[in-house]
Amino acid sequence: MQLRTIRPIIATLVFSFASMALANGLVEGRIEAYLVSTDSQGNEVIQATAAAKPGELMEYRLTFVNSGESAVSGLNVIDPIPANTTFVSDSANSNADSLFEVSIDGGRTFEKEPVMRIETQADGSQKEVVIPPAQYTHVRWAVEESLDAEGGTHEYGYRVVVN
Repeated sequence: MQLRTIRPIIATLVFSFASMALANGLVEGRIEAYLVSTDSQGNEVIQATAAAKPGELMEYRLTFVNSGESAVSGLNVIDPIPANTTFVSDSANSNADSLFEVSIDGGRTFEKEPVMRIETQADGSQKEVVIPPAQYTHVRWAVEESLDAEGGTHEYGYRVVVN
């Protein structure tokens, strides 16, 4: 079984407002990768990792801290789903009020999951189908609350399975 090095991709913090906070280094971000497993009693065990094997469950945690003197609002947190992984549906979480969405087109557009499309069948009829999470390319949180000043912290997370 091949061991794959996990190269965390730094999330993009997009500011609709107050972009100077990011430019001035007042908002700092980090992303951490964790291996998720189960112990002999069935309890979930989460440990930091830099590598994972195919089939293993990973959790990515994105943390943003505002060291500025003013709150920052109008944030969108966008992260590309790492190559050779598949997003786990309904695994996204955040401590900030936000709208979670996914992209299937390289981050150009976003929508709520499950992503649905209309497909034309062989007989000409149309059927609504669910786009599998393996086709998701990016995740996004449209943050509905401000990132407080002087240490305000927002955390975001999601899980993937290593292909």
